[in-house]
Amino acid sequence: MVEVADGDENRQPRVDLDEVIRSRPSRHLRRLPRLVGHALAVVWQAAPRRLVALSGLQVFEGLALVAQLLIARHVLSRLVEGDAGAFSALAPALFLLFGVVAMGAVAVLVRTEQQRLLGEQVGWYATNRVLEVASAVDLANYEEPEFTDRLQRAALNALSRPVQVSNALLGLLSGSVAVIGVCGALLALQPLFLAVVVVAYVPAWSIANRAGRLLHDFAVLQTERDRRRLYLFSVLSRREEAAEVRSYSLGRYLLGWHDRLYAERMTDLGRLVRRRLRLGVVGQLIAAMIVPSAVALLVWMISTGRTDVSSAAASAAALVVLAGRLSSLVGNAGQLYEAALFLEDFTAFVHEYQPAPAAAGGAPRVETPSGFDRLVARDVSFCYPSRDEPSLQGVSVTIASGEVVALVGENGSGKTTLAKLLAGLYTPDQGTITWDGVDIRTLDEERLRASIAVIFQDFARYRLTAGENITMGRHERFDDEVAMEVAARAAGAHDPISALPRGYRTRMGPQFLGGSDLSVGQWQRVALARAFFRDAPFVILDEPTASLDSRAERELFDNIRTIFAGRAVLVISHRFANVRAADRIYVLAEGRVVEEGGHERLMAAGGLYAELYAMQASMYRERA
Repeated sequence: MVEVADGDENRQPRVDLDEVIRSRPSRHLRRLPRLVGHALAVVWQAAPRRLVALSGLQVFEGLALVAQLLIARHVLSRLVEGDAGAFSALAPALFLLFGVVAMGAVAVLVRTEQQRLLGEQVGWYATNRVLEVASAVDLANYEEPEFTDRLQRAALNALSRPVQVSNALLGLLSGSVAVIGVCGALLALQPLFLAVVVVAYVPAWSIANRAGRLLHDFAVLQTERDRRRLYLFSVLSRREEAAEVRSYSLGRYLLGWHDRLYAERMTDLGRLVRRRLRLGVVGQLIAAMIVPSAVALLVWMISTGRTDVSSAAASAAALVVLAGRLSSLVGNAGQLYEAALFLEDFTAFVHEYQPAPAAAGGAPRVETPSGFDRLVARDVSFCYPSRDEPSLQGVSVTIASGEVVALVGENGSGKTTLAKLLAGLYTPDQGTITWDGVDIRTLDEERLRASIAVIFQDFARYRLTAGENITMGRHERFDDEVAMEVAARAAGAHDPISALPRGYRTRMGPQFLGGSDLSVGQWQRVALARAFFRDAPFVILDEPTASLDSRAERELFDNIRTIFAGRAVLVISHRFANVRAADRIYVLAEGRVVEEGGHERLMAAGGLYAELYAMQASMYRERA
């Protein structure tokens, strides 16, 4: 279903960027040390040795620049004093100048290439942190729009901002060393020039930081709209929706939605650009005042005899260098502040959603029992964060080893939600779920889930090889080809896989070179094989035959006790005839268990189960 609605009642109010920015508390520059500290910590954790090496190169570049100025001043002094004599008198200084310039140039080259590697390494580290959290966070978080917004911002910022942070940090270090060195030289040559530097630097730096804050505010405000636009992009470009989009002639309609969202973004972006341009012009005007003001001061000092020609020449050269370095320093400082603001989204997301090692309430987690006897849910209630009404209310079920238990009920009755709770994917709001008498909230999550095999009706289709799609069920045995084929045969997936161009080694997905695909029913057999390969004591099958033909469906249910002998099996099915042989059947309605028992008992009771069973049997007779 498309998430974006065009009707006025569903359209989100348009965001006024200026109004929101004015209403938000201004981020004071006092935040800068903390933001930079967080950014530096990310870079250090990702690549400490490379950061140290590059920092050394940046310091060397700054010192080399200062050395060039001092050597040049020495040569100019000798020339102005007429003490040059012969070339040999200046040769040592000139050779030294050549060596310093050459080493500085080589240092710049090495630093540039190593900086590229640092950026990639930091991006790799940050992306991994986001993926670690996203793949381990409680499943209920994905029901919250705020989490999805923050996940998107963290993921996007993890790709680009660490690179910007590392580059800006190193540029700031190099620029600071150079500026300090040049300022030291100017202090020795002519202290008055430092006043020009201070007057120009402080407001330019403040303006650069202000521009960075505006860009970060804009990005935060656009997150929800961008997610909707990217969703529409995926609907219009993905293979999975392509057939329906064409069948219903939705292309132009959805593209119109996509264009409107983009137009709104461009409108806000235009206003942001105008604000940043105004700030940038002011900053450039202030920076442009440095050189002419310094030259005027220099001319005045020479004309009044307050400085000699050699010092004036060296001061002029220092001012030209300082102007360039100062401009770079201000730019790097602004980029660092901007990138640190964005990177804060990443660090805050990782810190807040990083799964805690201990269970809720601080109780230590215990090992999952090696065996399995009984799973019991008592008075379990659960409400999704995105909903107001609970999906389950006071549900109690029991599943014992060796039993086949079925969940039935109409759509929306809570069957799949209950299955996810029993699998430990959600935590109940009320009630308890115990594994052999132990509350699963106190069990080690990894060991608990290793003891459960789950195939949901919206099963995954991994764009890996056919064999890897099966062995993903127990990746620790990824190379167990014998068990892989046994699982495929048990699920009826061996024949369709063997018919592929490279059998089990065929990459699934026609979008890849040499890739192939299977029918929906064949994909479901592969998903079932993944559950068989997992070899877990508790198995959950949510509509395991929804895409199978009637014969294959009947065969699977007839053999389910044999296939999963000695295990506890929970089956969810919308076809009542398939679950009549279950040891126990739970009937759900509006999130509650309204009936339970065997098929004969439920039919004799004449309740909801008997009514639905009779309706379904009559429907199938009419079709026959």
